[in-house]
Parts: sequence; C-alpha cells; structure tokens
Amino acid sequence: MFVRPCWRPTSPHDAIEIIDQNPWALLVSNGAEVPFATNLPLLLDHARLDAREGRAVLVGHIARGNEHARILASPNTKVLAIFEGPWSYVTASWYPSRDMPSTYYYTAVHCTGTVELQDEPALDASLEDLVQRAEANYTKGWRTDEIPRSEITRRFAGIVGFRIHVDRIEAKFKLGQDEPLKDALAVAENLERQASPADHAVAALVRKHNQDRTL
Repeated sequence: MFVRPCWRPTSPHDAIEIIDQNPWALLVSNGAEVPFATNLPLLLDHARLDAREGRAVLVGHIARGNEHARILASPNTKVLAIFEGPWSYVTASWYPSRDMPSTYYYTAVHCTGTVELQDEPALDASLEDLVQRAEANYTKGWRTDEIPRSEITRRFAGIVGFRIHVDRIEAKFKLGQDEPLKDALAVAENLERQASPADHAVAALVRKHNQDRTL
C-alpha cells in the first residue's frame, strides 16, 4: 500500500477501529494463474490483539464449495485482508480558492498474515460470536437458540472456518493532511452539511487527523 507519512494513522488503535467498525472485508490469496478474492466478514479476536506490534488474529469462514477454500487449506498460506473504512468524494468546489482538483478522502487497512483452519468446536464458537456481534445492532436481535440446534450444526459441513494470524497491518488515512489546513477544514465543514452518515464519519476523521496542524 502506498502511504505517505502524513497519511499514517495517529495511533495503531486507529487501524483496529476501522477493522472493528467495518468487518466486511476482501480476502485475497495467490492462485496458480490469478489471485483469488472473496468478500466475507472477518472479526478481530481481541484476546489476541497487539496493536502496537501490528499483530492480530482475524476469524472468518468461507463456503467449502468455493475454490478459494482449497487455497486457504494449503499449509502456511499467506493472505491479504482488505478493510475499507469511511470514504467520500471531495469536490474541488469545496476548497476556498477552488484551486485544486477534486479528489477522494478515505480510510483503508490492509492485514497480511497466515491462515490456520479451525476445528468444528472453534468454528461453532466463532459463528456464535459473529451472530452476537452483528445482532447487537438490532432491537430484539435474533439468537441462534431460536431455532433447533440441528439447523446450526448441519451447516458446518458446507463451510470452512479459519483464523488469520496477522503479522503486518498497514493503514492509510487520506484525509487532507497533505493539503493546506484551511482546505481540509473546509472539506470537513461541507461533509458535515451532507445527509450521508458516511460523510459525517469522514468529517470527524478529517478533524481528528488534522487537529495538531497549524498550517
């Protein structure tokens, strides 16, 4: 990932926050002819997290019928997990002097690591964790105990659970840090006027990651 020094997050935990809040990821592996890529949820195992050392464990599962699953089952498979945080198009009309081209402000995190397959009890536990975390966002969210246990276990044969032992985390927070401060703040003000929650999230990040600047 190309990251200018000014685009690096202010803290290792900033990257972890993007992963936690945006767990829908793109998982990429090398194939014999072309890369394999699968969109899927990946959750952080907070008990195994060392943000300062750039080490973490991501947990997910994939359909057994997906050829990508066979690649993941190979010993010591290296993978790249890509997480996309809030992003917004920035029109040049928002700059006070209108003297720079339009661009995008965005956040992204890339995690590189090695795959370890889960056994059935670990898969069972990780699926329960996924359901609980996702359903916590809903009033009277669904629980796995609302259906017969067999409706859960019969699906195990069709999926492959895995952990990714992350040994490198790269993060890019392109939020106007390489532009005049007045321009970045003008963008934040305009994003705050938009209706989209994503625009508001980007505006908050712009202010956070430019707060120590004077020019």
